[in-house]
Amino acid sequence: MPSKLIMRKLKRKVDPGEPRLKPMETPHNQHGTQKKSGFAGSPGIELSQSEQMAPPKRTPLIGMSLKMYFTPAQTNQYLSSFVSISRAANALGVTTFLIPDFLSLAAACTALVTTENQRYTTGVGAQDCFWEDSGAYTGEISPWHLREIGVGYVEIGHAERRRIFHESDDDVAKKAAAAAKHGLVPVVCIGEVDRNESDIDCAVQFSVKQMAAAVRSVPVDSQVVFAYEPVWAIGQPAPAPTAYINAVCAGLRSYLDSDGRKNSARIIYGGSAGPGLFSELYSGTIDGMFIGRFGHDPENFEIIVREIASKKFGEQNLGCIESKE
Repeated sequence: MPSKLIMRKLKRKVDPGEPRLKPMETPHNQHGTQKKSGFAGSPGIELSQSEQMAPPKRTPLIGMSLKMYFTPAQTNQYLSSFVSISRAANALGVTTFLIPDFLSLAAACTALVTTENQRYTTGVGAQDCFWEDSGAYTGEISPWHLREIGVGYVEIGHAERRRIFHESDDDVAKKAAAAAKHGLVPVVCIGEVDRNESDIDCAVQFSVKQMAAAVRSVPVDSQVVFAYEPVWAIGQPAPAPTAYINAVCAGLRSYLDSDGRKNSARIIYGGSAGPGLFSELYSGTIDGMFIGRFGHDPENFEIIVREIASKKFGEQNLGCIESKE
């Protein structure tokens, strides 16, 4: 069932002139262009990098990962409510992405991504990818293949993967580079492990070290998202204190801006993120939220969409969201 906070502007008809979702891309050929195979039965075409649909620039962003909590059937049920919320968020100027399990990626892309623009504005993300396009890499996921089915975002370097699977900063950098090469937006997870709220500089230095590896591997004009998630705050009853988040993210933003990424890199906060938090964060520094189990109820996701839109654009522009009865 759809959520009760019905979002109106969402029976949007696709403009006939809007680019449709592109078919599979292959790696660059010798002319520096990307060859597209075309749909079944159609000839391949050549598109230069400048002709690719670019991801949005620093629009407010809210993402959510379902991790391994939902079965494919549960994800399909969730999508029945999430699609309308995502479309309405986009109408408000807020970009969204949903990261389901790998088995549900195709279904999520079918529901959320029908045009090239929607690949990034109401996008679908993968929970990981490999750094090679193809080959004898049993169990790995190619960013090239993800691109083909409509994926626009890839989560890389989550704290659980760093801890359980021993992913290093170099691994994360190679994966981020591979994702960016195929027009996917890397969502690179960063954040200090130990809690020490009195030492902001230590948290900034730890996180910048993680950022730096990815920054070196992704072109300066390519979109990249950094999800700041203090490891000690993940899965806790409350997020990190707002003053602490603001101070750390100010340091991260300064680092990115000094590297020429003022417009191409976004920072979102995760780690027990929930309602009421974004209104206390510096909107000039932090571009959005990365939420987890709180968003498993679509109405909760909708609440945060409204909060971010209100903070960024003002209540007068929220007329497309009805109040809960």
